[in-house]
Amino acid sequence: MRDNKRLYTALAAAAVCLLCLLIYIGCSSSEDRGTQIHVFYLNSEETGLVSRTHSLNAESLYGRAAETMDYLSQGPVEEGLKAPLMGMDCEEFTIEKDVIILELPAAYRDLDTITEKLTRAAIVNTLCELEEINRVTIRVKGALLMDEQGNKSENMTSDQFIYSTGNEMLSYENAEVHLYFATEDGKKLVETYRTVVYNANIPMERMVVEQVIAGPKGDFNYPTVNENTKIVNIVTRDNICTVTLDKTFLTNPHEVDPEVAIYSIVNSLTEIPSIRQVQILIEGEEEPVFMDSYPLDAETLLQKNTDIVQTRE
Repeated sequence: MRDNKRLYTALAAAAVCLLCLLIYIGCSSSEDRGTQIHVFYLNSEETGLVSRTHSLNAESLYGRAAETMDYLSQGPVEEGLKAPLMGMDCEEFTIEKDVIILELPAAYRDLDTITEKLTRAAIVNTLCELEEINRVTIRVKGALLMDEQGNKSENMTSDQFIYSTGNEMLSYENAEVHLYFATEDGKKLVETYRTVVYNANIPMERMVVEQVIAGPKGDFNYPTVNENTKIVNIVTRDNICTVTLDKTFLTNPHEVDPEVAIYSIVNSLTEIPSIRQVQILIEGEEEPVFMDSYPLDAETLLQKNTDIVQTRE
């Protein structure tokens, strides 16, 4: 009798273990069956994007979109990568046919131009991984964004961004830029045109300032600013381009008038259609003085100066 009880007890215990095992396997299988999606993050240098694979478990499109938005706003486990919307939770999103419309907070407008471009690329490419989503619209407090080329942030598709095999989101473009350098005596500006191949993730205004800093390539114009100058930040908003440079800019080894150096940047930037005025700031300096003689008032907005440009004969 005791042997039968022991047998029944052992069989019951085995049945419970088997049931638990089946439940565990069932749950694991359910997780394994989750939809796989590539989520794009900013790399450590914030110069490109890298993707990582995650699972979505929601059955509805709205649920999968919500999971995806969580990935875009929360930091990845891997150190060195940055979630595109870190600290900026999406206030609301709606789905209309194959378009997902995001309502982002006002803080999104504070992103510098290159970070915003990368963030936009990460959002669009990630959300277009959802099978039913082909286009993405981004609004900030109900308003569409517009880049320096006049492109609005609506109905964006993943093929607007190039994804290379090196896990970097890069797109190179050719552009002809209108630049201003110094005359030989340093008293006037002379205009020149240059064709540049550049990373389209870098804003046009940054590329233009980099070209001015790098100096001329011909024998008929001369450098205007210290070639060791570093660009700290560039942001264009409401047709005003704010350029923040490091302190190296204040010391100029070239024999040029201060105004010639300043307006080599201003005139070159205002050749970009979306820029009408320029503000030059120096990192860590409240009242900087350029070349020991030219005050850079943080409140002053500079416009194109054609009087300082040497006329062509």
